[in-house]
Amino acid sequence: MRLFHICTISNKLDQYQEMKTSFLEAGFDEIRCRYSLFDNSKTNIFDPYQTFNKIMLNTVEPYIIFCHQDILLNQGNGIDYLINLLEDLEQLDPKWAVAGNAGVNNNYRFVVKITDPNNFPNWSGDFPQLVHSLDENLLVIKTGATISSSKELKGFHFYATDLCLNAICNGHSCYVINFHITHLSGGIPSANKDYRDVQDVFYKKWCNKFNFRYIRTITGVTMCLSRYRMLRAIGSREKVANFFIAQNRLHPFVNPR
Repeated sequence: MRLFHICTISNKLDQYQEMKTSFLEAGFDEIRCRYSLFDNSKTNIFDPYQTFNKIMLNTVEPYIIFCHQDILLNQGNGIDYLINLLEDLEQLDPKWAVAGNAGVNNNYRFVVKITDPNNFPNWSGDFPQLVHSLDENLLVIKTGATISSSKELKGFHFYATDLCLNAICNGHSCYVINFHITHLSGGIPSANKDYRDVQDVFYKKWCNKFNFRYIRTITGVTMCLSRYRMLRAIGSREKVANFFIAQNRLHPFVNPR
């Protein structure tokens, strides 16, 4: 029985092949795994938001791995180790839906288990860590949770945070697990027009879902989400945002509606 559906949107097929080889060498063979490549090498046909929803509809395996092309499983953690981590997570919290290796916990602290050019310090606390936001480089999704990306969003940014918020609003939870890989890029996108455009649409969509809440992404973006214009204006002020973030905890009135 296949356990994992490993899905990657790639615009550099040689890099994808290097990634896949590292998965195979880490035990993710094609007996226990199905690989799906979404080829953007000529043009951006595949959008992560829409592509993930199609993957979810066409996956029978218990887990989806939705990952970047520029990762390598070369840190000694293979398929059996990941299976054990997921089994332990299921015992801890049967309502989990998404797991990753880098995110932001409910104390607004970065939780990271990765090797990349940024030399991000790896988390020294306990795993798994409950988070409200994850990085896109590697996502493990429990198919049975039947979560989805927001249909009205598109682009190549914020889709992991969107997936986490959709999971949380539907009664599920998200975690960073102790699964160490190498990410060949730094993972911090430049704030170009495309990035800002996606952020604007993401912000407008999610403001309508919350009374008042702060979220932080692994790229360091902090957003005050509220359906109320005045609360957004006040909460987005740097001093106010810094006050709430400095409390190192989610307050009761900033949780989802």
